[in-house]
Amino acid sequence: MMKINVTNLGRFFELVNECEGSVKLIVAEREPEELKNNRFVQNLLLDTQNGITKLSLETESERDTIRLIRFMMQDGKSLNENSGSSRIYAA
Repeated sequence: MMKINVTNLGRFFELVNECEGSVKLIVAEREPEELKNNRFVQNLLLDTQNGITKLSLETESERDTIRLIRFMMQDGKSLNENSGSSRIYAA
């Protein structure tokens, strides 16, 4: 499981939709919800975004995990910053 902060949800969902395996959103006290190609959940998150969105994710593919981590390392950075606002916690 990864806990991530996302500042660019639109680009993040593009990447999630390109993943080869399942990407599930972990929600407290509920079953994990498939995020890949799930327009309803993606639009709900886009509508409620206010700056940084904190998500807990579970991926099936190691390749997808690496792609999402790479995105998080660059998300929120400007060319003048050494570090962005994204954080990743892997468990």
